[in-house]
Amino acid sequence: IRGSSSQMFPKKSYGFETWDAQGEEVDISMLGMPEESDWILNANYTDKTLCRNALAYQVSRNLGHYATRYKYVEVVINGIYKGIYVFSEKIKRDANRVNIAKLKPDQNSGDQLTGGYIFKIDKTTGSGGDGWISNFPPENHNNGQTIFFQYEFPKAEDITDPQKAYISNYVNSFESTLAGPDFANPETGFRQFVDELSFIDYFLVNEISKNVDGYRLSTFLHKERESLGGKLRIGPVWDYDIAWHNADYCGGTEVEVLAYQFPCTDDYWQVPFWWERLLEDTAFANNLKCRWTMLRDNLLSDNWFDQYIDSVALLLNESQERNFTVWPILGVYVWPNPWPYPPTYAEEISSLKNWIHQRLAWIDQNLPGTCNSTATDFADNHQAAFSIFPNPASNVLYVKTESNNMKEISFTISD
Repeated sequence: IRGSSSQMFPKKSYGFETWDAQGEEVDISMLGMPEESDWILNANYTDKTLCRNALAYQVSRNLGHYATRYKYVEVVINGIYKGIYVFSEKIKRDANRVNIAKLKPDQNSGDQLTGGYIFKIDKTTGSGGDGWISNFPPENHNNGQTIFFQYEFPKAEDITDPQKAYISNYVNSFESTLAGPDFANPETGFRQFVDELSFIDYFLVNEISKNVDGYRLSTFLHKERESLGGKLRIGPVWDYDIAWHNADYCGGTEVEVLAYQFPCTDDYWQVPFWWERLLEDTAFANNLKCRWTMLRDNLLSDNWFDQYIDSVALLLNESQERNFTVWPILGVYVWPNPWPYPPTYAEEISSLKNWIHQRLAWIDQNLPGTCNSTATDFADNHQAAFSIFPNPASNVLYVKTESNNMKEISFTISD
């Protein structure tokens, strides 16, 4: 059984591994996904649309980033029907998941020491727990709140002391520079440590969804080896079942406020100072606005959200009846659902779409920054040198290269 708050629900989420006959992990392909041994079945119990997590994953993938692959399934365990689940990849270092160098215990110096790393900001329940405390507390820390980074890869039991020192010192250098007077300098400021585009797109996913846990929980970061790019990137996105207008606390229901401005100052888990500071940089704010402007007509349009959500509702039209027969929660309160509680699945879907329309319209008018063009020069340091997205695609397909030397590109599209 996996999860943090979700462990209290009667419909449990699960993590599992694929093993061979000897009880050893074995990589296999599941439901057409790349071979691996670690998988997740996400119950989405509190999300009666059953699509909020998948929606966040798909938005991030549409923007050209890795997000966990997923499939809708119905689960039966020992002959007992458990309902609709989202079968997905666990966030893990792998060529087909978070594609960074494999850092081994004997790699403690030189270029090898510089990557790759995965770490997260999260509760210590569920998994993890070992890591380091940031030298920079959140803006609201009257009750002794800190920002705690947890080791994800290498795992806490595998990471060596030199590796611990390297990644904590790197993050401290980023934070020190960001907090310093010259933080916005394009050469010597925060951009020397982080990939700006990843932070911009992560911000957009959290703000569109008004994620009440955004930035302060379930926030993954990863760093590649210096010879392979080196910079710190934020993501993959994870855990959005109480986003998208599905939390009745800490401003989760409010359309007209940005999520990073977390209002519950007494809560222990606070938002790092990064986002407030980044938006003080005119260039970052303008790049954010240009990115939004570029995406709004297609990959982040009202029409795209309607089509995607409707496609999920159509796919689940029959199976949702079985799910909600076993779990009769439509029309009743399940923590932390906001009022009102739609009595049917169709009305849950309609409510979600209506809220997203309101949120997108408000962001159109209130996102910081000014865009004088839709140019995306700031994307030069994006992780992939060549990418095709979104996947899956229907009407729009982007082919992106960051090399100015390619005169001709050939690629094949297959179903």
